[in-house]
Amino acid sequence: MPPSKLPIELTGAGTPGENGRALSGLGGSETRPHTDSAAYPSFRNPEGAKLNLERVRAGLSPGLASALPGLLGEAPDPDGALLLFDRLIESSEVVRLLDQHNFLAHYAIVVFGHSRFLGDTLIQNPDLLASFLREKNLDRSFSSEEFHESLARFRARSSESDVALSLARFKRREYVRIMLRDVLKIAPLAETTAEISALADVLIEAALREADSKLQRRHGTPQHLDALGRLVDTPFAVLALGKLGGNELNYSSDVDLMCIYGDGEEPPRTAVSNREYFIRLAQHTTEILSRVTREGPVFRIDLRLRPQGGEGELAIRLSQALAYYSETAHDWERQALIKVRQTAGDTGLAREFIRAVQPDVYTEQVNFAAIKTALVAREKMQKRRQLGKMLGEPEAIIDVKIDRGGIRDIEFLVQCLQRVYGGAEPWLRSGGTLFSLHKLHDKGHISGKEFHDLTSAYEFLRHLEHRLQLREGQQTHRLPSSESDRRVLQRAMEGYAPGEYRSGDLASLVRRRMAAVAEIYQRIIYQQQTRGRQQLPGAEFKLLSALEPATSDPSSQQIVERLATDAPALYEIANRRDLNPQARKNFYRFLSSAFSSSQRYAGVLRNQEAVGRALALFETSDYLSEILIRHPEEIVTLAELDEVAPPTGGRYLFEKSLGLAETARDPVFAYLADSRATQAEKVALLRQHFRHRAFVVGARDIIELRDVYESFAATTAAAEDVMATAVRLADADGLAVMALGRLGSGEFDLLSDADVLFVCGEDGDRSALTRSAEKMMHVLSAYTRDGTVFSLDARLRPRGGEGELLSSPTQLTAYFAHEAQPWEALMYTKMRFLAGSQTLGERAIAALKTLFERFAADAGFPHAVREMRTKLEVAEAPGKSFKYSPGAIYDIDFITSFLLVKHAVVDKRGSLRDRLWRCVGSGVLDKSDAGILDHAAELLRTVEHVARLVVGRPIKWLPAIEHGRKVADKLTGQILEREFPDRLESELDRTFEKVRAIYEKVLTE
Repeated sequence: MPPSKLPIELTGAGTPGENGRALSGLGGSETRPHTDSAAYPSFRNPEGAKLNLERVRAGLSPGLASALPGLLGEAPDPDGALLLFDRLIESSEVVRLLDQHNFLAHYAIVVFGHSRFLGDTLIQNPDLLASFLREKNLDRSFSSEEFHESLARFRARSSESDVALSLARFKRREYVRIMLRDVLKIAPLAETTAEISALADVLIEAALREADSKLQRRHGTPQHLDALGRLVDTPFAVLALGKLGGNELNYSSDVDLMCIYGDGEEPPRTAVSNREYFIRLAQHTTEILSRVTREGPVFRIDLRLRPQGGEGELAIRLSQALAYYSETAHDWERQALIKVRQTAGDTGLAREFIRAVQPDVYTEQVNFAAIKTALVAREKMQKRRQLGKMLGEPEAIIDVKIDRGGIRDIEFLVQCLQRVYGGAEPWLRSGGTLFSLHKLHDKGHISGKEFHDLTSAYEFLRHLEHRLQLREGQQTHRLPSSESDRRVLQRAMEGYAPGEYRSGDLASLVRRRMAAVAEIYQRIIYQQQTRGRQQLPGAEFKLLSALEPATSDPSSQQIVERLATDAPALYEIANRRDLNPQARKNFYRFLSSAFSSSQRYAGVLRNQEAVGRALALFETSDYLSEILIRHPEEIVTLAELDEVAPPTGGRYLFEKSLGLAETARDPVFAYLADSRATQAEKVALLRQHFRHRAFVVGARDIIELRDVYESFAATTAAAEDVMATAVRLADADGLAVMALGRLGSGEFDLLSDADVLFVCGEDGDRSALTRSAEKMMHVLSAYTRDGTVFSLDARLRPRGGEGELLSSPTQLTAYFAHEAQPWEALMYTKMRFLAGSQTLGERAIAALKTLFERFAADAGFPHAVREMRTKLEVAEAPGKSFKYSPGAIYDIDFITSFLLVKHAVVDKRGSLRDRLWRCVGSGVLDKSDAGILDHAAELLRTVEHVARLVVGRPIKWLPAIEHGRKVADKLTGQILEREFPDRLESELDRTFEKVRAIYEKVLTE
């Protein structure tokens, strides 16, 4: 409700914007207008409440006293709000604060009118009101880092020795702010649940640290022997599943957790085994979190989703957990891992588990068990509801979670679709329900109407669930039975279904929403069960989101009819008979996306010729098609492709000065570094612009059929610009970022991870610089609605994942002199300065001299290189691989890196092609052999790059689907200007044989 429509005026120190937002935030289009008859709210006991109200107003300033009836009139529960407000103003200090800042009275009434249990929290912690005076305290959500800092300050000020009580009190205090942002409609649903989840992560981490600290004082640190026989600390991680795992926690959720610890042989004569220690750690952590205090428990902890459920140990070794999910787990247990993520403890261990368990959750072949799991779960819930009704439960009571068409149906439906399609499409693998619905719609697995119905129903039902739980702080999902409580709930939900209240009360609206969901659930899930039974063996399965029409898609027909009027050129494309099915499907998906807004559609109409260019992308590249479909505005890029000057670079990089720019060369990235925009806006623009740069690279590759090394140069240049900008966004002064791997050699490809090494000065603030490095990794790697940039991988640093994130030049020199392994000598030949402090970067490069001289003089170096290469082959056998197979790219890479180190070739920079010819120039590689290897490297790099464009993700070998394989064959031949009469795979096999023969000759000489 706009402030101009209110019959009252708040005064005080709050800004007009604060007062206006506070008052208007409740309404939406369904808020009741004030009338003269509403001078007093609709109390359940009008006479008693009137006397109470007059007594309360007598103690307030005239302005606030006159505003109070109107504020109470907006509260869902004016009776409860008045009683709690009366208790609040027993403090004279609070009264003075409210008189000075009237809008704080509105905030208090909002809390009291929606939640009795948080109302009590506000009364017991009136200092929270003053915290809302701080600038933008309610305008944004808090990050985990901010919650960490806030908890540290809170505990430092508190004299409370009971950790569980302290954490529970902190949670309730933070809930007040989160709840205000929620009910004032400042924060959308996804932001509210993500903030509650971030708060939960911090509280679980704090409980874990407290429990671990006590156990370590008593038993010492749990350790094991690593592969080199060194004694190292054994990691422990707490994994979140369920709503916390999906970052969708509500105000009164159970928290589903699982605890794992690292493998490794324990040292002899250990007083307490690692198994016993970590089981105790899981017990103590759970006890802190779940013990009931006078503030209630921190959380209700549920450990029943761990391996073997209630009969399993509270903490389990990593290898045992992986074996369980691979060999023993029920299908529903694997489905539960869709939402698994780390919530506390060791990040590396959690990532290792999550990465390793993915093949058990998602399979390339469609698994009908995923559908059966959803059906069995639904049947169990329905049986429980029927049993409740048999025991006298009123049949009319609606459970918004487990009744048909409720929250659980939507979540199961999404998970089922993810498991069916997620094996072949890893992009669909995400924990959050709303985010996953977006992805399923983007990929065309649910229609636009289904996406709208499911999303709006899920948001509505989750908001309703929140309002139910806020009342008393209890875990409830059922609409109240009493008329007065239903009236309070309906008022709390006003504005969440604009226009729909006119056709009935809240219960009727809920039934309509749930019926729509149930229809979609029935159609998608149950229909596929029938198909699974009837399907012929070996036939391709497809889980459709709608009933198969007897004729062509009506929505496609509507698009064609619209084009006939608006865009004759596009109408002609739509009716072309030579358009293959893949191009036609993506063309219609693109147009459907463009039709979603007038601005997008107008952009397409202005660039109709570019749509013709896009057909080549629609036919050949899932990667580029998805970008165009999700972002139709990129059609302008295709229209202007000839006008966009590509970055410098070519087949040979000898003349290119890699990694010497301290600032981004791209004007957009350069603007970001100095912009006054918020950090969130900068990060969003960073991701969007890198996606644009990647699209330009891929589009040129297909339309211009350019050399793969030119493509790598362009992608590398974009990554360099990103890194230069990220260093400045992360305030990483005093840090050098060194490139390794393909980024180091200037061969960074689309969809690649970036291997980096962080270097700091010996006297630098390691703690602050470590935070800056971690911030860079998060900014670039985190997946958001704007996508991700690329993952930063720092595991190639000294001592790998167990080593410090930062290394100084002095530490590098010492490590290279004594600890580095032969394979690291090969790997570090590609290291170069990327961004940050160039002085530190030059010192890090200088440290390499020690490493290379050490292994150049090592007689066992050739044997160690062969041994490592054999291990890589065996690890990937028996399948074929562009990288690992005998004679594949790693053979060429090992040959060049070995020769550069062994023969002390000074200049090791550049691409694989550059490095090969440097070996020739130094007289350490035969020219004819170099020609064969160069030819092979170009073929393998091209095929691998084309495969990424075709399927939209990095893959080990040629596409499995026949269409994809034919496209890869054709596009590779066009780029290389070659033909493959007996198919590309045969050519690759012959190439492998030639390369392996040279490898054997070089590594045995």
